[in-house]
Amino acid sequence: MSKKDLELLNIEVGTFKRVNDKLTLKIDQSQFRYDSLAELNEVKAQEPNFLHLQNIVEQDSQVVLTYGLSKEAKSLKHLPTEKKAIRTAIAKQIMTQDVLSDGKYHISLNPANIWYYPMTNVWYAYRANELMPFDDKFNSLSKYKALVLYCLTGTPYERLLSEPKEALAKNQDELLQQIVNANDTEELKLAIKGIDDYVSYREWQDVDNKEQKSKKKLWITAGSIAIVAIVGMGLIHKNDQKKYVALENQHQEQITKLKYSTAVKTALDDKEWKEAGKAMDKAGYSKNKKAMTYLNINKYQEALNTDPSLLLKIVKKAYKNDDTKDILEWQTPSGASSKTNDQLKLEKAIINYDVDTLTGQLSFEQNGDVLLRMGKAFNDHDDTQDASTAQTKLVAINKDKGDYLKALMTLKSANKSVDDNQKKLDDANKIDDKDKSKGDKVKEAKSNLENAKNDQSTAQKKVDQLQKKVGD
Repeated sequence: MSKKDLELLNIEVGTFKRVNDKLTLKIDQSQFRYDSLAELNEVKAQEPNFLHLQNIVEQDSQVVLTYGLSKEAKSLKHLPTEKKAIRTAIAKQIMTQDVLSDGKYHISLNPANIWYYPMTNVWYAYRANELMPFDDKFNSLSKYKALVLYCLTGTPYERLLSEPKEALAKNQDELLQQIVNANDTEELKLAIKGIDDYVSYREWQDVDNKEQKSKKKLWITAGSIAIVAIVGMGLIHKNDQKKYVALENQHQEQITKLKYSTAVKTALDDKEWKEAGKAMDKAGYSKNKKAMTYLNINKYQEALNTDPSLLLKIVKKAYKNDDTKDILEWQTPSGASSKTNDQLKLEKAIINYDVDTLTGQLSFEQNGDVLLRMGKAFNDHDDTQDASTAQTKLVAINKDKGDYLKALMTLKSANKSVDDNQKKLDDANKIDDKDKSKGDKVKEAKSNLENAKNDQSTAQKKVDQLQKKVGD
């Protein structure tokens, strides 16, 4: 086998081996957390933007994943050798796909895990569920910045993860600076779109210049048709020039937006919220984007003041960050709808477990996330009846969330069973040694406790699987 037919590529969890149209990844089995290999089958489902995972097998203390791969597909490790227009087009496609936004799987953005074919075909190989190994040291924005900068400059991805400014070492380009300073993925998408538009424009301009030089030589040679030809070509050039001017204006608009995006970042870093708001307005931020910018840095009240309609999304982020107590201090801005005001009161009632408010609203609530929070509150306070009511209603609205709440209820019951059986074992051990029945009672209590712990383990595993699925 020649070196050309074989390609080895390292990612965080293992090494890919490509041979023609087959791509295999071997990972030490010790890195996995499954009980049965079948628990990994979900990642074999074919989905857009991902290579088809054809097989998963255990082999010599390793798990081997085999992917199907087009012979024309290229590893992203080779992208830096391509022309600039191809590099920017692929970077733009990566941000357009935004595969990390789903959150269903852990996806490596290491260039060795990504395959492409010019101009806009991009596929990802390894994606992990919670039972598979994955590297979660960096957030999505850091990964995307590193990957986009790698595509544009060829600077090693691993170095860019820790220090994106490495990409500026040899090139202080203003647009690269905007990528480095992007506050969120939306700004990053805007930046790479501006770069791709500009590079496309320059490519067109270079082609046009070459064509004009070629035609000029032809006109000198064929002077007999000079006047008619020059007038004709002049009109064509004029039409092309309009396209170029439009592209250039579009590029300048992108530059202006990105310039004020830098001002936004500076104001946010200095905690100058009013100045940040003004800069966002100048950068053309919508009300929704302004609120999301605040939310991305966990400034919940500022986000709520900017766009009260995002209350439920803001609440969800606070729960994700374990900042639920902060909700008790939130205030809706003047002009907020009565629906938003009532919703905030309900969210505070969930945290304070105001049972009268919760039971009064239970029959009316239709939002799956809110019903889940209500059901969890009932379950946490041993209100089995209302928790069951919430679960029954929830499963009709969102089956996954309903199943998750049911799993939480089962786990709570299993935890209680473990506690009860532990107490019974403790009591059995305290029986006087002279009592001939002690041995049998201890033996029975140990057996019951072991069964209860097995049920607890099963329930916990179910909760963990569904928790990832619903994004709780």
